[in-house]
Amino acid sequence: MPNFRVAIHATVSMLARMKFLKVSYPTVLLLCAFLSSALRAQEAKAPATSHHTLWKVQGKQATVYLLGSVHALQEKDYPLPSVIETAFTNSRIVAFETDIGELESPALGMKMLSKSQLPEGQTLENVLSPEIYKDFMKHAEDSGTPSMMVERMKPAMAAMTLEIFELLKMGMNPQYGVDKHFYPLAQSAGKEILPLETVDYQLDLVTGFSKEEGELLMKSTLKEIDNIKKDLGELIKAWREGDADKLQKLMNDAMADSPLIYKRLLTDRNHNWVPKIEQLVRGDKNAIIIVGAGHLVGKEGVVELLKKDGLKVTQE
Repeated sequence: MPNFRVAIHATVSMLARMKFLKVSYPTVLLLCAFLSSALRAQEAKAPATSHHTLWKVQGKQATVYLLGSVHALQEKDYPLPSVIETAFTNSRIVAFETDIGELESPALGMKMLSKSQLPEGQTLENVLSPEIYKDFMKHAEDSGTPSMMVERMKPAMAAMTLEIFELLKMGMNPQYGVDKHFYPLAQSAGKEILPLETVDYQLDLVTGFSKEEGELLMKSTLKEIDNIKKDLGELIKAWREGDADKLQKLMNDAMADSPLIYKRLLTDRNHNWVPKIEQLVRGDKNAIIIVGAGHLVGKEGVVELLKKDGLKVTQE
């Protein structure tokens, strides 16, 4: 059974970028009971490619790698290409979007459960427009998302929950996400593990939307779900081949209709991370930064922001 608390940091990423490339990785304990029967296996392996969703930033003493994560993959996507595994092996520091270890805390699970709920007496039907609510319930029914689970959730959390069920239905699983893959390896290798954000920050981010923002986010999410059903193969192919332009188009351009939410979930966070990454570049230990692929691409992606600051960034 998937540990669904691990998906909370995918929550933010998933909500920001076609949802399987991380909310996020973001997500309540109740979800665990419904997920075990939804897993599938992948049918084919990826072909060899000369580029990857991996960049290298060269400092005076340290090399810092930027790895674009997919927060939900399939078992047969492993092993990852050797260039990615080598970048990890050569790094003494591993930075993730948030503290993955803290996601295992039972106390966090209870906090997530509490903060995901609407105020007493309110339901999704009360806070969403009739049109959006009807569309959401249709998607929920089609994906097998239990209505009793989401009816009192805040819109952002309900949207994320729906998308996790959609991903599982398509054979994707957060248990096989790239960050989930590397976290225990970093622990067993005794690497220094750093979070770029706190878990509380991410939780507040996805539970702190206003009623109007929740409506916009839900509308955008439902549109993205329809797109991802059509574009899943293209998205995975673009990630495997390191096609930054295609990733930007398929993931981040979908948020163009909601610029304020796009800024809050994606670009603001990119800007917040850059000083922390640059500090690692100025250090003396090799490091690998593992974040959702959508954070690395585009004009306001981490790669371009680092280049604007004069750093040499090359794609592997």
